[in-house]
Amino acid sequence: MVDYYRIKREEKQGGNKVPVWVIIILLVLSFAGGVVFDHYLGAKYQYCDWSSALSRIKGTFLSTVLGYTPEFYYLDVEKNGKDYRLAKGDVFEISYRDEFVLKRVSSDSLFERGISADIEGMGSENDFRTLLNGMELIDKVIRRKQTKKNKGYNIHVKYHDEIIASIPVKVIITPQDWLRYARSTKSKKSQIKFLQRALSMKKDDVNTRKALAGIYINSGKITRGIAEYKKVLKQKPGDMTALVELSKAYMRLKKYDKAIPVYRKIIRNSPEDDFPYAGIALAYSRLGKWDRAIANYKVSLKLNPDNIQARYRLAEAYEKKGKLSDAIKHYKYVYKKMPRDINVMNTLADVCLKAGRYGESIDLYKKIIKKQPKNATAYANIGLASGNLGQWKREIENYKKAISLNPKDPVIHFNLAVAYEKRKLYKKAAKEYEKVISLQPDDTDALSRLADYYVRKRNYKKAIGLYRKVVKNSPRYARAYAHLGFAYGKVGNYKKAVENYEKAITYGVKDKQIRYNLAFAYSKTGKKKKAIAEYEKYASSNPTVEVLTILAEYYLKKKNYNKAIDAYKKMIKLHPGKAELYSSLAYAYGRKGDVDQEIKNYKASLRYDSEDDMVFLNLAMAYEKKKMYKDALREYTNAYQLNPGSKKAAQKIPEMRIKMLREKYR
Repeated sequence: MVDYYRIKREEKQGGNKVPVWVIIILLVLSFAGGVVFDHYLGAKYQYCDWSSALSRIKGTFLSTVLGYTPEFYYLDVEKNGKDYRLAKGDVFEISYRDEFVLKRVSSDSLFERGISADIEGMGSENDFRTLLNGMELIDKVIRRKQTKKNKGYNIHVKYHDEIIASIPVKVIITPQDWLRYARSTKSKKSQIKFLQRALSMKKDDVNTRKALAGIYINSGKITRGIAEYKKVLKQKPGDMTALVELSKAYMRLKKYDKAIPVYRKIIRNSPEDDFPYAGIALAYSRLGKWDRAIANYKVSLKLNPDNIQARYRLAEAYEKKGKLSDAIKHYKYVYKKMPRDINVMNTLADVCLKAGRYGESIDLYKKIIKKQPKNATAYANIGLASGNLGQWKREIENYKKAISLNPKDPVIHFNLAVAYEKRKLYKKAAKEYEKVISLQPDDTDALSRLADYYVRKRNYKKAIGLYRKVVKNSPRYARAYAHLGFAYGKVGNYKKAVENYEKAITYGVKDKQIRYNLAFAYSKTGKKKKAIAEYEKYASSNPTVEVLTILAEYYLKKKNYNKAIDAYKKMIKLHPGKAELYSSLAYAYGRKGDVDQEIKNYKASLRYDSEDDMVFLNLAMAYEKKKMYKDALREYTNAYQLNPGSKKAAQKIPEMRIKMLREKYR
């Protein structure tokens, strides 16, 4: 503390006896002082009557001579260059900007002997005539408010150690105090509290509200920050800071549809700025609206062609849209500006690879390898590009190099396996698939391809184990169910084959062969009707003689002759020169009772095969049913000539002659 008068005084405490002559002199002086005070100063300070003066003389005498506690009258204070007088019942107001001095205490103590003044909460034990700053007390009050220990403060005027007066101190806390505290602390929680206090005192303070919004967002309370920025914009709709930060907050929350209108407001306020267009473009890209993203990136780059980040994202948008040539063009621009950036180089190489520009991608990957000799991915991608160029030796060589650098990458092992498989190096491919599975046990593609390998090797039991893992990991993988059904069929477990073929069809397999396999499995498990239903579905899109024969035989057995006839007709369309198909059709007509068609088709059969004794025999029987005995005799004779061992033909020849005689003489 600073001594206001820069003077050190020594105060003598004590109870020494005062000589009588000193007492007489003091009485005279006190009386004279009272008279002077009353005459010159009484009017100003309202001590203007003789009774007050005499009372003070008496008080001074009692205090000074007899040691009584002196009476307090007032305290003079200088605050910010202005004088104040505080009596009992007055209140002293202090704010953080105030500087003040307790200048003088008026009491019965002569020459302020034994008098001191102490302001609670600041300074020292005796703050009399010391320059003080209100900030010290303000800080103490604020700290107490944070700990919820509220306490009043006073100026205690003391005579020796006895308090003879207490003047209450009113501490005035302003919004600036809370702002000052908010700036001085690193605790986000405390900053928020202080700024909230400041706003509660001055709700229209836009800057404080923006500061509070910023701290909310930085501490992860983004929704609260947004609410505060909205309040700012309600007061000042064009506040650019609030608009920009609000747009960023919406983007952080992935509320892209809300960020876009905010960016548009920024554009209305500042149409020459490029960043809001880039912001809108980024929001649209996050929403998957690539055309709109591209359009806004273009506007942004028109305003600021040197914005590399916007150009890079434009290239990304083109890539996502599938416009790979445009994407490469802009990636190349970025690469030209940032030729040493590995990430840009790698992105450009990847897009060239995707676009089928394999030579360019290989050149870029080689540059990456020069900078990063242990970049396994670059070697792997050179392998992929080489494979697409038909350079299979180079492909395999680079995959092997990539694996030597990163032996635990399942993707590289998988690609190497596929390369081996394309070259029909199945055993080597199988080993790589096994490595993939050891690194990534749930890799469906590797499990499925390895299972296919074991099917090719006719090791169906191993294949079944692998396919079962596939369908466990991917319960709706239709192709795996189809292959599992096939493998079960090969080991004779037709019940399991049926289950898996049914699941394959349920999950979307359209392969006609699955219908055939399921029908076959049904027939093996005795489910004839279901088998026929599947054969019919198969034949509807892929009619074969084999399946149609199965169907025709079933229809004949069930006496469904029309369906049997249709089936045989379809077979004849497929193979019009096959004699046995006509004879089968004739048989079906015969069972139906249509003898004319029966005869017609037997005759057609004989046109393609005139050596079939059974067809002649059946044709003869058809003629006999029509009572055309002469024709029947001819055909029985033909049958017998082709097969002399035919008892039926031998028996029927004399019968036909007898019947002919009877007909002749009837």
